[in-house]
Amino acid sequence: MMIVISAIEAGECVVLNSDSQLVKENTRRLSRSATLDGGAVISDGGVTDADRSFDFTAKQVPEETRETLWAMFQSEDCVHLSCTEGVFAGYLQRVRIMASDVNIRFMVYEKLT
Repeated sequence: MMIVISAIEAGECVVLNSDSQLVKENTRRLSRSATLDGGAVISDGGVTDADRSFDFTAKQVPEETRETLWAMFQSEDCVHLSCTEGVFAGYLQRVRIMASDVNIRFMVYEKLT
């Protein structure tokens, strides 16, 4: 799967090939409150793309790409991620570089397309 991460303000972009399978996963915004009669009330706030995170690993990433990605992680607030699921604005929550492999957690702010 091809993943593109771009920093709009800095004009930087990295392209990664990942063997990770993108799993459709999300959570509902639920809250539960106990009632005086021993029961419970559950409030359902629905589902939004802003509750999603993507975790993926790319292997054999060139050094220049790893350095660009690390610089983006340290200096950029919001970045865009493009993948088979669509285009998302969000944040690089975690970047882990291990030799030539890269592991990333991307926290979605909103789905753009």
